[in-house]
Amino acid sequence: MSEREHTDPFPADKVVRVVLSNGLRALLLPDHSAPVAAVVTRVNAGYFDETDDVVGIAHVLEHMFFKGTEQRGVGDIAKETKASGGYLNAHTIYDNTTYYTVLPANGLKSGLEIQADAYANSVIAAAELASELEVIIQEAKRKSDNPSAVATETTYELLHDRHRIRRWRIGREAGLRKLTRQQLMAFYRNFYRPSNTILAIAGDFDVAEITGEIERLYGKLDAGIPDRKPGVQERNDPPFRYRELSGDIAQSQVVIGWRTPDAHHEDTPALDFAASLLASGRASRLYRAVRERKLASSISAHNYTPTEVGVFTVHLEGDAETSVDAARSTWQEIAQLRSALPVAQEMERVKNVFASRWMRRLETMEGKANHLADWEGLGDWRMGRKYFDRFVQMSAEEVRHSVEKYLSPDKASVLVYRPESAAPVAADAKAMRQLLDSGQSSPVEAPPSANIAAPTVDASFQQDSAEAGVFVFRTANGIPLLVKRSLSPIVHMEMQVTGGSSRETMDIAGISNLAARTTVKGTAKYSAEQIASLAEEMGGSIGVSAGRDSVSWTFSVPARFFSEAFALMADVILNPAMASNSFETERHAALSNIALIRDDMYSYPVRLATLSAFAGHAYGIPVSGTEESVKSLSLDSVRSWYKDQMMRGEWTIGVVGDVDPNAAAGVVAGALGKLRQGPALTVPPVLWPAAASSVVETRDKAQTAMALAFEGAGINDPDRYVAAMIATVASGLGGRFFEELRDRQSLAYTVHAFNASHPAGGMFLSYIATSPEKEMAARDGLLGQFEELTHSLVSDDELQRAKRYAIGTHAIAQESGGHVLSEMISAFTFGKGLSELDEYEQRINAVTAEEMRNFARRNFV
Repeated sequence: MSEREHTDPFPADKVVRVVLSNGLRALLLPDHSAPVAAVVTRVNAGYFDETDDVVGIAHVLEHMFFKGTEQRGVGDIAKETKASGGYLNAHTIYDNTTYYTVLPANGLKSGLEIQADAYANSVIAAAELASELEVIIQEAKRKSDNPSAVATETTYELLHDRHRIRRWRIGREAGLRKLTRQQLMAFYRNFYRPSNTILAIAGDFDVAEITGEIERLYGKLDAGIPDRKPGVQERNDPPFRYRELSGDIAQSQVVIGWRTPDAHHEDTPALDFAASLLASGRASRLYRAVRERKLASSISAHNYTPTEVGVFTVHLEGDAETSVDAARSTWQEIAQLRSALPVAQEMERVKNVFASRWMRRLETMEGKANHLADWEGLGDWRMGRKYFDRFVQMSAEEVRHSVEKYLSPDKASVLVYRPESAAPVAADAKAMRQLLDSGQSSPVEAPPSANIAAPTVDASFQQDSAEAGVFVFRTANGIPLLVKRSLSPIVHMEMQVTGGSSRETMDIAGISNLAARTTVKGTAKYSAEQIASLAEEMGGSIGVSAGRDSVSWTFSVPARFFSEAFALMADVILNPAMASNSFETERHAALSNIALIRDDMYSYPVRLATLSAFAGHAYGIPVSGTEESVKSLSLDSVRSWYKDQMMRGEWTIGVVGDVDPNAAAGVVAGALGKLRQGPALTVPPVLWPAAASSVVETRDKAQTAMALAFEGAGINDPDRYVAAMIATVASGLGGRFFEELRDRQSLAYTVHAFNASHPAGGMFLSYIATSPEKEMAARDGLLGQFEELTHSLVSDDELQRAKRYAIGTHAIAQESGGHVLSEMISAFTFGKGLSELDEYEQRINAVTAEEMRNFARRNFV
């Protein structure tokens, strides 16, 4: 499995590099594989360019980018983009601010013109700035309620004494309130220069035509070199440091960090490789040493390298009681990597995972345009290919040397953020270092090598039909297989069985999720470590997801591995060992994840609203279960549930990628063996509560988060498209809720709405997060918006804009093989059939304003 994809998606003769006389660099990648185009504008200015008196100003300017120009009023940029069938967004980080828009190809010219106007002509009106600062302050408060963000940025502060990376990057409330229009305009005029900007466009377009548009839109802008005021650089490496925080959180966060060099340094690829070797995938060292030993529920490692500096971090989340043991084990694994060479097997695994992820990112026009802009921002877009080659040719000695050189125990900084109820971990740095050095656990070893036997091919399948570009086959035992061929080098596959939490009762809530997750922990042929290693050697990982109506196993790999990958996934599903130790590991992870939900100020209120809305119905059973139900489950009960309920359910298999449909059918039929088709699952219709109800929980947080749920439209309800149009009119940039509650009243950073469709019914849910003192205003404002939908027809402009947006973004989503696969299986299993895939545009265009108001009158009361 050592062969890797060497096809370069950016050959030198395909990417057109245009440099205007004013210094603007434009990279054009014509790609006619999909009728989509992406525009990325990268300005090389971020948090590192801010002086201490204007911390957060780069991010504020990002917000103001969308607030109007002399030609376009407030909200028009988003509305016009929506009307073109596309979406836009932006992000600010340490060394750049990037804006992007993705549109149907026929909207590229208008989208480019909108982006050019916003880039060159933002007015930054004082009144709008004052209003938007209130929104950004809400965003800052939201971030302070995120335990992972607090732990990460506090580690950056702990690691650095002088460099600007030590600051809370989004800014604090007091400083943000002091920012003036004059300061914004000065930052804008200084840094938003053509010579400091990269424009990357990938998609279905004519190069000569778009080059002319770029010259017309950007060519007359004044040239100029930004006046940069560099911050103070660090002098010496820090000694071992430690800090401990506590707060209203359910799980502990532990971060261990080191200073490393910037993105351009010759050692950076080796440090990136070390991070992947340590914590990328289930076969990684730290996953097996920490997560598999129930010391933490999740672990990650990153070598983050903006320009100027780098930071290597290992981040653990889990129970406070095991956080010290988790940190010790991590400390020991890093020490092992400093002293001994990685083995060939794990080196090859990391390289294959890296190559596969590289291809996945380039599956879409957005990914391709961002790739070009990111590498050009670092100096030259061709550096991307050089980095790829450097990574896949990495030697074990180079990895070990980089870890020895930079990840010294004497230069580490450790941050613990624990629940207030948990006991303190260490009094000071000396005590923490002693705890870390006292570890006694044995380092993990590479799993025994294993090979996947040549897949059996069974020709006894039958082709059932072909519709909407999808071939439908059935195995001899009646299992349907859906295959859609695409040109993507990545093949996506899924095995789905109906059921999920809707089969359960509250006393066994979470049993399907726990059973499914335990399947990947070993079979009669392979151990958990071997399954993980084999999957990652093919460049992928078997994913498991449980929902209200189904449980799915997914796997995506380069197309050449399809047969072996499907055989491995089928073995996991058909022959799980479900050993006691594996079950207990997954139970521990499930309990930790339930606790982590409470720390998520979006997921938790949405969960509370959902369970309240569906109380008494099968959909009121939480997919992840409750602490009480998961603790009560026995291994025997989980095994029986899997065998008697899940394995005897209704199965659907799907494959999307560059595979021959008949050949794929033979592989699938051969791998599934005696798996038989079970009966369709029938879930009684949802009966919405007759009276309103509320669930309130008080927490020590900077924001109040609210989720409001109304009866929605189910998957087979014709009003599903009506509900989707209401959500599109209401939500997102340019939406009613966004404009009124966020832009005009500055009540929230986040406000949105969506319709969640299920076979037995639906739920229309909205969410808003605001400061506690604005809670009632936000609640009343949100309810007022729903009430308005019951009284007045949406305007024709609103409706047509929403339709173009829905149709355009649906077309854009077809670039993703994973999305196509999910949509295909859902239509076949739960919808009215594959014909739905070709009817989307027609159904959306048929929605009327009267239908939307009638839906609101029936449901939003």
